[in-house]
Amino acid sequence: MNIGTIQDTDTVAVRMKNRRGGKPLGEVEEAFAASLTPGDTFVIGGQVVRYENMRELVVEVSPNPARKPKFAVFSGTKFSTSTQLSHRILRLLHGRDWSALPGHTRDWLHLQAAMSRLPQPGRLLIESFPHDGREHLCIYGFAGRNAMQTLGLMLTQQMERLELHPMGFVSTDYAVLIWGLDAVSDPAPLLRIDELRQSFEAWLAGNQLMKRSFRTAATIAGLIERRSVQGRRSGRQAAFSSDILYDTLVKYDPGHLMLRITREEAMRGLVDFGRIEEMIARTSGRVDLVRLPRVTPFAAPLFLEIGKVPVEGMATERLLAEEAAALMAEAGLA
Repeated sequence: MNIGTIQDTDTVAVRMKNRRGGKPLGEVEEAFAASLTPGDTFVIGGQVVRYENMRELVVEVSPNPARKPKFAVFSGTKFSTSTQLSHRILRLLHGRDWSALPGHTRDWLHLQAAMSRLPQPGRLLIESFPHDGREHLCIYGFAGRNAMQTLGLMLTQQMERLELHPMGFVSTDYAVLIWGLDAVSDPAPLLRIDELRQSFEAWLAGNQLMKRSFRTAATIAGLIERRSVQGRRSGRQAAFSSDILYDTLVKYDPGHLMLRITREEAMRGLVDFGRIEEMIARTSGRVDLVRLPRVTPFAAPLFLEIGKVPVEGMATERLLAEEAAALMAEAGLA
């Protein structure tokens, strides 16, 4: 009965954290909830809340109006730009035969080539430039939105460890834009695949994505029945059953086939880590780092993208320290 199973997008309830259940605020897509880690903030019911945990398909939150939030939007099923299409785009850019393109697109490409460089097959173009008092790094990976968003998450973690003070990032199908306090002069340490994989697995273990992927695989494998002769089980019932099974396997049989399948699905599904590996293998250390005085034509559209992800870390502490030092000096107390 599970042959040809199509997994629907479930929603989860959001409630204020309280011993007695808390006030209900609404619902968000489970995929959005699975991407949250403790401390993240988002907007729901007209207020900014802080994610605390997710228990039995209920997201528990607390009020936190001070931080810049994420926005939960209905996304449905998305299909990233395919690798074949990305390769065709790169070949088109490199071939310079743009006669079939609209005039404004040709002008955009010519301006990019004049101000900076065009991405090339087999090479990774990275631009670095200042804007609005912040340093920006734009990586043109052409790996699809999910993979580029995952790359932004991993790179900002690497930058935090290297004390480069990242402050946030935003991604599209073709690039990820990261901003922070320090310019990156050598991107090679950020793109070591072993360290990226370690950062990814540490992040993966810290949210609900693995359990969500396990439930999908377990349903198709027949371990969890969403539809039986008696009727359809609710998402809450299925999640509760799969969570118990997942926790048991992790504790007593960590090498189980279902856990290996879950890990593979998590890495190539919502986050597309395999495309990051393909991108790094395709460019094989051939990186073109271009330092520029201003925003480039290819980077400009990323500033208009929704879904900017703030990074809370050493950059915030440094800004507070600099502001405090400036106030002390102005007051003659330095």
